[in-house]
Amino acid sequence: MLTLGLAALLLLGVPAPDSGYVTVRSTLPGISVYLDGDHLGRTPVERRAFRTGSFLLTIVSNDSLENVYAAIRSGPIGGRLDATWTLTAIDAGTHRVEVRPNSHSEVTIDYGRVLAAPGRAKTIAGCSVAGLFGFGAALGFLIGWLTFR
Repeated sequence: MLTLGLAALLLLGVPAPDSGYVTVRSTLPGISVYLDGDHLGRTPVERRAFRTGSFLLTIVSNDSLENVYAAIRSGPIGGRLDATWTLTAIDAGTHRVEVRPNSHSEVTIDYGRVLAAPGRAKTIAGCSVAGLFGFGAALGFLIGWLTFR
């Protein structure tokens, strides 16, 4: 009888007693949102009942993760780099959320930060390479100067 009662509550849209609530908003409405792989809908997602626990909340780009990983594994070098930049955007749009019993967790996604992530990653990579080249050139100059003076 208890099982029938629980089934009736679920069918009526009443959350289980140990569930919590999640609200997801973004600076750009209409973004697909997933909570540990379960599609929650498109932003804004208001007070959605969800099982308790710690989850990764992710927005997904237009390209599926499977296509991104395939490009990294076997694509041409340009495709591999593009896929890497796509992963930086997905990482910027991923947040850990704690869903507690009878509580409400809210997350706001700054979509501008997500869009800027590939540019930031490219700048860091470029500066790292330039810094290593500059350091190598300076070290070579110093060794040459010490050797031939």
